Amino acid sequence: MRTSRAAAAASCLALAVTLIAAPAQAHSPTPPAPETVAQGLVGPLSVAAGHHGSAYVTQSFTGTLSKVSRRGTVTTVHQMRPPVSEEMPNELVGIDVAKGSTFHIESDFGRGPTSHLVKTSERGKRTVASRDFIAHENRNNPDRRQTYGLRGLDATCAAEVAVLEEATGLHLNRYRGIVESHAYQLDVHGNTAYVADAAANAILKVDLKTRRISTVAVLPTTTITMTPELKAGFDAQLGAPESGLAVPDCVVGADYTVEPVPTDVRVGRDGNLYVSTLQGSAGEMVPISTVYRVNPWSGKARAVASGMHGTTGLDVDRNGDIVVAEMFGGEVSVIRKGKTSATTLFAAESPADVAFGGSTLYATTGTFGNGSLVTYERKGGRG
Repeated sequence: MRTSRAAAAASCLALAVTLIAAPAQAHSPTPPAPETVAQGLVGPLSVAAGHHGSAYVTQSFTGTLSKVSRRGTVTTVHQMRPPVSEEMPNELVGIDVAKGSTFHIESDFGRGPTSHLVKTSERGKRTVASRDFIAHENRNNPDRRQTYGLRGLDATCAAEVAVLEEATGLHLNRYRGIVESHAYQLDVHGNTAYVADAAANAILKVDLKTRRISTVAVLPTTTITMTPELKAGFDAQLGAPESGLAVPDCVVGADYTVEPVPTDVRVGRDGNLYVSTLQGSAGEMVPISTVYRVNPWSGKARAVASGMHGTTGLDVDRNGDIVVAEMFGGEVSVIRKGKTSATTLFAAESPADVAFGGSTLYATTGTFGNGSLVTYERKGGRG
């Protein structure tokens, strides 16, 4: 997600912890509940199906990669070393299983900063499988030509916004894509790993033979209206009124172009990439998240469905249905093939990610509290 240069997913998502108490915006009548496999996980942002009913989960708020057996036993696969400081964190996130090995992303924002794809073999051998994502962003800044933020402000209002930007370091008024990387989720397909970089607003590709990183696509922008409700949400994130910081009233009614913030990527059976987007901080407050279909050869992106609330993970089944974790909508939902909106599979507290293992759908829930791994049986799983 879009964060300050030193921040990771934990700090970004924690901004909206006060928002998740809102009722889930269900798309259909309440369906059956899933089965809980394990509880007590800390920030389970990513999940991947393993073998024999097991699953791998990143406990991202503690920098831990864990394996969960089908009976719910949690064991540690890898533990990152402690961060330099709370202000300069590290992060372990994004997980996939391919050819018996696991792949995940390790970022250290205090030492370096650096960010790499790491491969762990069945025997536990760890290998750095990519070059540095942050270095790639520094060299290329894929979204440098995209323009985000408030548009059409008069000089007086723009000056008020500039004061807030100076005080907080935020980018609010019309700005180009900044140099910032947050490799967040991945999907390994053959000798290629596709990576959703939430801060670069791009889908990247790692050649697993050469470790080379290249850009596949920059995600499209979305322009919305800055409503009083959105302004209030931003004010809450700034700690108003206690902090004395607030977005100027004059921005209400202005156009606001949000950053797409890709949060997950999966290769479908049709060869296209399917990408979930958060749509910036605004996507935590209102249901504007979009899932895109991306041509991996041309980089062209087309919206599949929109109107979801904070999508942070997805998977695609063998029938072409897309299952999505709506973290801030409080549900796991499905976009059926050929449809342009989502319907509810089951309600859940702050679900972060989903992954198919055959017909079993794994989901991580309770991101900001009692993190859990749950399963839900669904015909037409990932094949």
